[in-house]
Amino acid sequence: MDELMIDSTLRVNLIEKDDSVLTFSFVIEGPPLTWRERLHRKIFVQLYSEPGNHPVHVPDVHKNEPYKNDEGEFDYSMGLRKDKMQLAVPYEYLPEVKFGDLITARISLENSATGAILGLERLSLIGTEKGTLVENSVELMESYLTSGLDEKEQIEKTWYWMELNAERKPLLEQGIGFLKEIAGKGSADAAMKLHELYEGGRLVPIDHGEARKWLQHAEKIKRNELIPGGAAGKEQIPDKIVDEDSLKKCEQLARAGYPEAKWLIYLFSLSPQGKSYNRDTAFNWLKSAAADGVQRAVRSLADAYRKHYGFISRTDAEDYLAVLKKAADTKQPLAEYYLYQIYSDGDCLGQPLGKNEKQAYDMLREASEDGSVEAAYELWHAYEDGNRFLEEEKAALKWLAIAAEREFPPAEERLGDLYLDGKGVKQDSAQGLELLKKAADHQNWDAQLKLYQGYSRGFYKNIFFDKDQAQADVLLRKYAEDGNPKACLLIADKYEQGNSMVMEHREVFHYLAIAAKEDYAPAKFRMANILLDGYYVREDREKAKQLLNEAAASGLPEAQFALYRYYTTGYKSISASGVNRERAVRWLLKAAQKLPEAQYEVWALRNDGQSASMDVTQEQSMDFLFRSASMNFSPALYRVGMAFGTGTGVDKNPERGIRLIEKAAALHNPEAMYTLAELKTKGTFEGASVKQDSEEGMHLLLLSAELGYAPACERIKKFYEAGDLPGESEVWLKTIFRNLPASERKNLNLSSGDAEAAAGKSETE
Repeated sequence: MDELMIDSTLRVNLIEKDDSVLTFSFVIEGPPLTWRERLHRKIFVQLYSEPGNHPVHVPDVHKNEPYKNDEGEFDYSMGLRKDKMQLAVPYEYLPEVKFGDLITARISLENSATGAILGLERLSLIGTEKGTLVENSVELMESYLTSGLDEKEQIEKTWYWMELNAERKPLLEQGIGFLKEIAGKGSADAAMKLHELYEGGRLVPIDHGEARKWLQHAEKIKRNELIPGGAAGKEQIPDKIVDEDSLKKCEQLARAGYPEAKWLIYLFSLSPQGKSYNRDTAFNWLKSAAADGVQRAVRSLADAYRKHYGFISRTDAEDYLAVLKKAADTKQPLAEYYLYQIYSDGDCLGQPLGKNEKQAYDMLREASEDGSVEAAYELWHAYEDGNRFLEEEKAALKWLAIAAEREFPPAEERLGDLYLDGKGVKQDSAQGLELLKKAADHQNWDAQLKLYQGYSRGFYKNIFFDKDQAQADVLLRKYAEDGNPKACLLIADKYEQGNSMVMEHREVFHYLAIAAKEDYAPAKFRMANILLDGYYVREDREKAKQLLNEAAASGLPEAQFALYRYYTTGYKSISASGVNRERAVRWLLKAAQKLPEAQYEVWALRNDGQSASMDVTQEQSMDFLFRSASMNFSPALYRVGMAFGTGTGVDKNPERGIRLIEKAAALHNPEAMYTLAELKTKGTFEGASVKQDSEEGMHLLLLSAELGYAPACERIKKFYEAGDLPGESEVWLKTIFRNLPASERKNLNLSSGDAEAAAGKSETE
């Protein structure tokens, strides 16, 4: 429930009259309540430790007390007997109170019959030196924060004080002053909090310059901490390695612990001057810089590993994971975000790790709090896509808004749509359109295509545009030339579906090349197929293989499945020099996470007894089959239908099996059509009755034959030879038989001569 919508009739105060009890006073304001209304009114009191909003636990010595719930948390409820009441809680039912302990008391008035919250109050309490709790005040908080706390506690509680007083500018500025004082004394954590403050825009307006200043200050403190004896007297790191002297200087500082020096050495190894620098040594410096928390190094290391995705060993993956964990220990948000992806997928560079939702959420939350806009957006996306982390909508929207305020284009685009739809926020078309335009200006591909749609159709959602297809096409070309790969692929689609933009094939290939340069996996896969087919340009197998590998490493399941084919039977005009089952299986299982064709293939291999190298059980293979069928992949639908009919691996249910076979047939699956033709003719399926219809059965058999299903072709051949197809065209029969693959003709002992003889039978009679 949105607490801002509560019609509050509850007033709460703390009464300080006895040091042995914590006493609350409750006053219900408004019209007098009837005795029936009072009967269903209850006051609930819960206590939370701050910062962090952790429930306060009642000491274990107290058993079965009314002050605690089943989890041992302080959770007290009392019926509403009159308009003014008090609750006195003996301190013995609370953990020992120390000076500066921060407690939030959440008191609600609820309708116990409906669960509706009728009133809600929160009191901010602070522990005194006497071991009691009183209402928080500026004087007490200031006294506590300057009482010689350890650095971590001082930072955490200063930040809490700032959030508590976000609307009271003098108190907020006082808290910022405390943080700056702590950072000035050499605290990297305080400097990072200031960076978060100015970068986030929640408590103060966004100030990228101030945020960058405090980030650099934090990095400087961390760097100096890594150097034995401190930074005094140490030479400054050069801006760039340009000669032998600057290289030696960087190597000296890198050995002393300067992360930036390590990063510069790696950059130097990539330059023309550094081409003779030892690659392994340079890569080790890159890993070390990443482990120290240099964001550019973390990103470059991830990119380097992904480019060699298909060749990463388990040792390499474990090494990479260890580097990310060290970087995350420095509160490096990008490393934390990469760890979230690894724990979420259960996979590190193609090596199975096992999913861990708790670790995934912890890393995502930490990355968000440490300044990653990608992580902040992902917290919203996780909520919207099934709420996998059980976030409240209000909290998820907060993270989406933070990401949008930091000008993260996907967040701007999504928040714009929410304003247009009035979903989770008050409907505001002007604000929605403004956010979409911002996202488009920030090169968000989807926002750009939505604006294109507006001009092409004359509207987008509830916003009307001046419909102008010519202007829309000009805009589409601009977006494509600016590097929007989705716009590039849309142009290619338009060319292949009527060429409404009047282009030559060379222009289409030009746009596909732009999309591929943007590292857009679908474009790389499409371009690889064009290079293998030799359609728009001359065939280039080596370039095609490179693009396939890059698209697969980027996670495109279609490319991953193509590489599975490449390492087994071959893909189009390319094939591996020898079958490599280990590499093939790796790509197949990766593709099977999303692609129904790959899921079906896993089942088929297991069913054919070829799954030894996959380590897939019969139960797992059936799961893959059902997942494939759930995405309407017709061969899987047919096999699941047959499984229900025979009771293979599932409880027998012929009626359901028939429905699935019919669905597969409707999707033009020739085997399903053939089987359904038999069922229609026989009128039964594994004991279940099927509506008998010989005419429909023959219709399905002919359709199956037209699609090249060999058993259907053989049945048609026999019907024709027996004179049971007098009305069929001889040309049609010849076409069916001639189009059969040679391997199928061999299996059926059917040659093209047989086909012609069969088709020409009536001519000789």
